[in-house]
This record gives sequence, C-alpha cells and structure tokens, in this order.
Amino acid sequence: MASNINFSNIDENYPVAGQDNDSQGFRDNFQNIKTALNTASTEITSLQGDTPSLTADNDFNDNTVKKAVLEDTAWSAPSAETISTETNVDYTAGHYRRLILTAEKNDVNNVVVTNWAPAETAGHMILEVRSNNSNQKFFKVTSSSGDVLTDSTNLDFSGSGFDLTDSDAKYIFEVWSPDQGANIFVYYKGAFK
Repeated sequence: MASNINFSNIDENYPVAGQDNDSQGFRDNFQNIKTALNTASTEITSLQGDTPSLTADNDFNDNTVKKAVLEDTAWSAPSAETISTETNVDYTAGHYRRLILTAEKNDVNNVVVTNWAPAETAGHMILEVRSNNSNQKFFKVTSSSGDVLTDSTNLDFSGSGFDLTDSDAKYIFEVWSPDQGANIFVYYKGAFK
C-alpha cells in the first residue's frame, strides 16, 4: 500500500537566506509539514496495529500467509489437562495436547474437540493421552455435530472406547478435520514409554 504522505508541497528552500521572506510562506510551509506529520502518525499507528511483531504474539485473524518458508518453528503445547467423562478440548489452545484421564470403570473419557480451524482449512492436532493411575481407562474422541472416523485396523472407538491397558504409557493419537469438525479423523500412532 502506498503512503499518503505528501512532502512535495514542503518548500525546503524557504525561507530564503539574506532576504525578507513573506510570513504567509512560513505559515504555508508549517501547515504542509504539520499535515504530512499527521498523515505519517496515522499511517504508523495503523502499521503498529496490523504489522507482525518480533517481540510479542501475533494474531493473523484467520488471514492467509502465502509463500512463506518456515524454519525453526514449533507447535504450541500447553500444560497437561486432566479430563473426566466428557471434556471439551479447544483446538485454538494448541496443536499438541497432553491429556490425563481420570474416569474409571464404566465411564469413558470422551474428548470433544471444539473451535476447529476456520472454514476451508484443515485443522490438525496431536493428542498425548495417559492415565492418572494404574487402573483401567477408556478413551474416545467424540463429536457434538459430526462423524468421527477411525482406521479400523488400528483403532476402534465402538463400544467402551480405546483401552489404555498400560498405565505407564503415553498413547499418541493424530486428529484432524477438513470441515470444522463435521468429519473428524482419528489415527492411533502408538504407545510410548
């Protein structure tokens, strides 16, 4: 975007040394300088509100960043969350989530992912799931408004859900949706100690 600062009407040769100069010329020059500074102030204030910062978090308000080369970047990974029965997990809080299951016996630890990525984008996250003790736990990703699809050879959420039989393991699930949660795909990656 081009700047609207007009500096061409500022006469850098006024006043002329060694002669009597009309006071109107001073007033005109000062007014032109003031107008240019006011325009500069407005444009700089706009830039400060819209330009990415190197020293603070940036919110691109779901706008597209194109032709970017990313290097030395990371996923946000908030602290572990304790969940029981049914818990909402906010997609906007980070792409790597640590979940500690507490519901036991006949209860299933259901996770409902909310606030998916905006329309016409694919949201993707990793869930690290573990138990809070050595008792048996069951885990499911559920949806309040769509379908949860799984790789049936690797994962089956029918019945009680996924059985976390090894209480010392961290179970890793890959979860994504191309349509704001209308279809959620879940893939079990494995258990790690």
